Amino acid sequence: MKQEKKIWIITEYYYPTVISSGYYMTEIAEYLAAKLNNINVICTDSNYNKNTSQKTKKNERINNVNVLRVFSGNINKNNFVLRVVGLLWSSLLLFIKVLFKVQKGDVLLVVTNPAFFVLFLPIVKRIKKVQYSILVHDIFPENLSAIGKIKNTSFAYKLLKNLYDSAYSQAINCISIGRDMQKVLSSKVRNNSNIVLIPNWSDIKEVSPIAKEKTKIIQELDNNDKFIFQFAGNLGHSQGLDNILNAISLIEDPHLHFLFIGTGAKENTIKEFAKRSPLSNVTYVGFRERSEQNDFLNACDVAIVTLSEGMFGLGVPSKSYNIMATGKPIIIVADENSEISLVVKENNIGWVVKPNDPIELKNTFMKAYNSKDIIADIGARSRKTAVNIFAKDIILEKYYNLFN
Repeated sequence: MKQEKKIWIITEYYYPTVISSGYYMTEIAEYLAAKLNNINVICTDSNYNKNTSQKTKKNERINNVNVLRVFSGNINKNNFVLRVVGLLWSSLLLFIKVLFKVQKGDVLLVVTNPAFFVLFLPIVKRIKKVQYSILVHDIFPENLSAIGKIKNTSFAYKLLKNLYDSAYSQAINCISIGRDMQKVLSSKVRNNSNIVLIPNWSDIKEVSPIAKEKTKIIQELDNNDKFIFQFAGNLGHSQGLDNILNAISLIEDPHLHFLFIGTGAKENTIKEFAKRSPLSNVTYVGFRERSEQNDFLNACDVAIVTLSEGMFGLGVPSKSYNIMATGKPIIIVADENSEISLVVKENNIGWVVKPNDPIELKNTFMKAYNSKDIIADIGARSRKTAVNIFAKDIILEKYYNLFN
């Protein structure tokens, strides 16, 4: 009897880790499992936040999805060398597990985390006679060059680029989450027809507008009288956070307040900046679980989304979509043709500022503050964009159509 084809989803993070790609891969897997049989996941036991404790099993069935884990341990995201070693180790463990479990004719959906696993895909394809699709959340090694971790003229960069380009080119589908990313991918793959655009989504049922004053964070901080700008998410190198801090240092009006939420390599920089800010207009409240996002994403008047200079097409800030779901205007600091910049301009839901221009960013903060009378209208358009264009069911159905 012919064995039924299996779909394997390979990812660094999976439920109960629902931060970063773990959330997206869990939702995709469970949506497919509701409509298709034989949905399987191979993942690591890593937590996105090292301070979060969670119990996981090596093999278990969750919501009709067979989940197999390799125990690689947590990766130190704030130390570049340790992070590289950790990603290599977890990628190798996943590769070995895939070789044992995947059979001829099966289909793989692989996200670009952990980064080095992508390099093993051509080997898996050749040995196991399978097709694979890559869900591209990050583009390697270009993103490493953009944040200054490797020179694009070095031998190591050129070698990595050739290897990654080959892996992307051999995919039956490269799933891009942004139009800018499509352009970068088209320069990497041999067949542009294999590039499919499926953006990330908004959790319009789980995330909805709440008055800023009713959120727990604002009540705890007692900042009802302030006009609050919020940055929530990964406080890493690719977010251009120094530019934000430089712009804040130019603010002279004490009515503007800046709230930072998250964790990452720039966490201590933000803590120190908050301590010495002369207007005491910066607050850092640390990491918050995804389960709290409806509260903390609503704890502002305007949300800030950033990508550092040189990150065009190399990533799409996924938090943007749930910010839209809260009905908040967005200040996007990025290339004007990046995906979120295009969404903001097309739907008139905020302001676009080019990277590395703190004076322009400071002026935009003031422009938003002086637009208090129309903030509610901008926010209403933001929520409408989330509901009509980026609702979760609309986007997940695209994955079903791709794999059905």
